[in-house]
Amino acid sequence: MNYKKQVKISLLISVFIPVIAFVITSFPTEIGFCRNIYANSGYLMGSNCLVGMNIFSILFFFSSTTFFSLIPLYFLKEGVYLSWKKFALWYIPIVAIILLISPQSGGGGFNPGYGFDQESLTFFFSGLFAVISLILITYKSIKLRGK
Repeated sequence: MNYKKQVKISLLISVFIPVIAFVITSFPTEIGFCRNIYANSGYLMGSNCLVGMNIFSILFFFSSTTFFSLIPLYFLKEGVYLSWKKFALWYIPIVAIILLISPQSGGGGFNPGYGFDQESLTFFFSGLFAVISLILITYKSIKLRGK
């Protein structure tokens, strides 16, 4: 498949993933991911949810950094895209595993001695992904400029 088609498909996916995640996390009871718990008097006591806002933030930030990394790749040479794709195919699964095994909350953010939670790690790793992508795209495009 032509690499420009791959970039277009990836751009579309990186736009629709956060939209789908937003709908799921905004209406979890209506979709069936949550079950409301009522007291005997009929008042809502709370809900039992299978998904949380952490999934939305992970999908949103990684999709948005992927989207902004893919825009310049559409206009550059295929070699630049292939090197970035090789990086992304290794980086994203490794970070996904790290995020899945990290605690959901209560880690205290970036405070030393308290550890990291999923939200702070999502910000850190998506920012790192954007910076490494920018450096890699710039380096490869300069390297392949005359070829």
